[in-house]
Amino acid sequence: MKMRFCDTVEPAATGFLKLNVYRHVQRTPVAGALVIVSKLVIGGYYKESGSGYYLATDTSDENGSVSVFELPVLTDENEMYNVSVRAQGFCPALIFSVPIYPDITTTYNVYLRDIGITGEPNFYFILQPAIPGRGTDSP
Repeated sequence: MKMRFCDTVEPAATGFLKLNVYRHVQRTPVAGALVIVSKLVIGGYYKESGSGYYLATDTSDENGSVSVFELPVLTDENEMYNVSVRAQGFCPALIFSVPIYPDITTTYNVYLRDIGITGEPNFYFILQPAIPGRGTDSP
């Protein structure tokens, strides 16, 4: 029996990303928030440069819920998923290095702050910690 090339290549594993968007203080849903999922690829000999790719966008519904994104599991330590969440009247929120695991849904509840609060930051971000043994803890 001859083996074809396509029979030897395993399909890429996929996982899922779910976001819910709420007001920071009131904890009430934010409808119409724009969510952008992107992939950052780090390059260069000293990892001094990178390229970003927009992968998917969606908006939150009246419950603050965003449809589930299906994404390939990243296997290269020089790649990461990032998410931005923006809504009119709110400071943007950014999530860096979003983990995606095979057949698992990673969920984030994003709490947006109102714009114009004196002395408050203009945007917020979440930075995922490096997980030892997963290739993200090397210099």
